[in-house]
Amino acid sequence: MVETNAGHDSWLSSAIRVIATSPVLSGISFAAIGILVWMLLEQSAAQLGAASPQATLDGVFVVLLAVQVGYFVSVVPLLRRAGRRCLKQLRPLLHRSDPALGTLTDRFFASRPLVLPRALVVGGVLTLTLQEAQFNRFSAWLAQPDFALGELFVVLLAWTTWSVGLTAVGVVITDAAAMRRVGLKHVSIDLLRMEQLAVFSRYGLHLAGAVIGLMVLWSVSLVMVTSLVGNTLTERSGYVGLLMVITYICLSITVFVFPQLGVRERVRAEKAQLGEQLTSLLPTSRQAVEMAQSDPQRLAALLSARADIQAVSEWPTGQLTRLRLAFYLLVPLLSWSAAALVEELISRLLG
Repeated sequence: MVETNAGHDSWLSSAIRVIATSPVLSGISFAAIGILVWMLLEQSAAQLGAASPQATLDGVFVVLLAVQVGYFVSVVPLLRRAGRRCLKQLRPLLHRSDPALGTLTDRFFASRPLVLPRALVVGGVLTLTLQEAQFNRFSAWLAQPDFALGELFVVLLAWTTWSVGLTAVGVVITDAAAMRRVGLKHVSIDLLRMEQLAVFSRYGLHLAGAVIGLMVLWSVSLVMVTSLVGNTLTERSGYVGLLMVITYICLSITVFVFPQLGVRERVRAEKAQLGEQLTSLLPTSRQAVEMAQSDPQRLAALLSARADIQAVSEWPTGQLTRLRLAFYLLVPLLSWSAAALVEELISRLLG
């Protein structure tokens, strides 16, 4: 019996670790737990005569909100871990004697709370404002107080989502800004070994992947849930969804580029400086003719070196990274189309 319990606990621990390290699974798990809790509370509220007037819509909101909470809880530690790995790879190129560098790198190793106090306050204000504007929840409760447990859970979940989401966004932005500053101030630049700087593009790719993952999970959940509850997406909803896809794609490109801006500026400055130095070593156009006859090898070497420096890309992005980014950007369009197809199939099966 003891061995059986130990094996069960080991299996449960392994399952929790897998879910915790997979933002998609974490989002789905939170959504499943959230909808079950909401259904129990809404059923209790209905027995007390306080059922939600828009129960179906509340259920959809619970799924979408819980998905985001689970995703944020899982993805932020993964992104911070990716940042630490990138810094370790950059260690040979860093000016370690600079105390400002320690302040930037320590940011990636410092623990961060799940919810920041400021995000909690802002999230509460946004929740109160939006819930009242959309559903008149609080004015209805003040006019006729009741035990609307399901609606109360939706409000608390919305507050949690805003608070956790704002905290996650704040942490990721400050980390990305720190990575950009590392590239701007503290990295040695060698234009002939640009592959060493590809770490910055890989970190940006992690950020872009996180944005795309959230968009795909959110949109697929929306289409699936609305189909299962019998609501179909209207033409207006389709346009809104397409606008969201475009917005997320633009946001993905932005977070991919942002951490590289600092090192790109350094590379551009280094190219300009070396280009001027090589140009100063070159003879004038008239002297070049004489030099081509007296010392052609030196002239060819100078011209070749200058051409090589000018050909160096200012962006530390390799071909494989660009291909992966292009694939990431196609995922939202493909997922939205696939979700719409699944919605049509479900509608036909249920209809």
